[in-house]
Amino acid sequence: MRLGLNTPQDMLALLVRRKWWVVAPFLAMSSAIAILVYFLPKTYVSESLILVRPRDIPADMVKDLIPGSTEQRLKSIEQTVLSRTNLLEILRQFSDRLPEFRPLNLDDQVTKLHSQINIAFDLDKSVGPASLSYFRLSYQSRDPQLAKDITSKLTGLFIEQDNRDRETHVNGTTDFFDTELQKVADQLKASETRLREVKSQRLFELPSQLESNYRTLDRLTQDKKTNAEALDRYVTILQNLQSELAAQPEFLPRPATTVAAQAVAANPQLEEYRKAKAEYDDLSGKFKPLHPDVQAARARLERLQNQIPSDVLASLNNPAPVVKKDDSNAAAGNGMLPNPLYQSLLSRLNDAKTEYAIRERNLKAADSEILKYQQRVESTPQTEQDIAEVTRQNEDLKKQYDELKGKLGQASLAESLESKQKGSQFQVIDPANLPLAPAKPNKRVVLLGGCIASLFVAIGLAVLVDVSRQKIWTQAQIEAFWGVPVLVDIPEILTDSDQLNLRKQRRTFAVSSVAGAVAYGFCLYLIYLKHGFLLEQLDPVIQKLVYR
Repeated sequence: MRLGLNTPQDMLALLVRRKWWVVAPFLAMSSAIAILVYFLPKTYVSESLILVRPRDIPADMVKDLIPGSTEQRLKSIEQTVLSRTNLLEILRQFSDRLPEFRPLNLDDQVTKLHSQINIAFDLDKSVGPASLSYFRLSYQSRDPQLAKDITSKLTGLFIEQDNRDRETHVNGTTDFFDTELQKVADQLKASETRLREVKSQRLFELPSQLESNYRTLDRLTQDKKTNAEALDRYVTILQNLQSELAAQPEFLPRPATTVAAQAVAANPQLEEYRKAKAEYDDLSGKFKPLHPDVQAARARLERLQNQIPSDVLASLNNPAPVVKKDDSNAAAGNGMLPNPLYQSLLSRLNDAKTEYAIRERNLKAADSEILKYQQRVESTPQTEQDIAEVTRQNEDLKKQYDELKGKLGQASLAESLESKQKGSQFQVIDPANLPLAPAKPNKRVVLLGGCIASLFVAIGLAVLVDVSRQKIWTQAQIEAFWGVPVLVDIPEILTDSDQLNLRKQRRTFAVSSVAGAVAYGFCLYLIYLKHGFLLEQLDPVIQKLVYR
């Protein structure tokens, strides 16, 4: 450094040289600061202590419906209580008692009121991890009664907001679960109705009916086969009967008493022959010629033919001339007799037609039933899938219904718990007090700090003046500037004129000092008179340095 301030002695020499530049600013600023500190308004702080009382019922018995931790909930309530709406309400209520707020606009009033409110949370880790046990709410004001009133108002807002939030959360949760439970109940009812409709509409297509449908389908298939075979047999029988009926006359002439006729009448084997022949015709119509029953009937018929006389057998096989059907009435009137064999064949033909019609109807009915049961069997997988889907939805809805019902029961218990004040809630331990002594500012500390700051400013001013008016005062400075040793020191030689000028300068300095002192005293008096205005202008700085 080339200013000659390398050692503390150099700095001390500078202060001695520029002592008036240190003393005068120090006294001036200290006096002004003392006046302002004297008029600094006193600030009173009113505080209330609020305990967060834990739940009387354990959480594992009745679930707490308040979301988040206690600290999160308090932070949320803090933001709500210190919201612009609530602060404006406080400003409107206490506007006549807040004169320092009147010069400010509305936004500045809200900001300043917010800065004067303090909420401090205290954690009690012995209860649980970062568990909140109590907090302090305070407000500072120049009026102790106002500080108490606003603190009480904020405490009431805090507790009121908490009660409202808890009621909203608990009742809202209960209403939500009640609404959702009703929705699920309606859906479950609709699902059960749909399940019943599906089962009733597809009663015969249910998986439980599949085995029965298969058995019925097998039976119907067997019945169809049996009816088809019987239908084929009756077709053959009808053809044979129609052929035999076409070969027989409807009427026969009255027979004459002949030896052959007498022989036929007298032969007891004739009736047996006729029965054997009728049986043979019936079996040959039902079965093939190689069938054992047909062969046995044919052998019996041949055996009887050998036992009957040939003329009787010829008269039996060669009946009287055929009479036309159209002439049946005439033939009956002319002494003709109905042909018994024709009548028998006609009766058998009608019976065969009736049986054929029955078999044909049974076959069609079997086809219809088979088609119906086949559709049932084919539709069973889709029915099973549809029922499984509806059943799965029904089970999911039942599970959801049971869960919501359980949650609704828990919510109802929590609501009952809150209604009986058994939940976690706030309890005012220390209500807002009326402060008797000001909390801020500490004028001694402020004055001491102001004086120290004034001293440093004065020293800085003296150094600045000394630097701006650089002179060589000592031998050390010469050696510092040029780096060479001083060999000779010539003292200052003052003449009479120099001494006269020096005296004039001293008188001028004295007069100027007195005038400056008077002017500064007048300034201090103005500061004394206008201290309110100055404090108002310096309020942002004072709030940060003094009232923080």
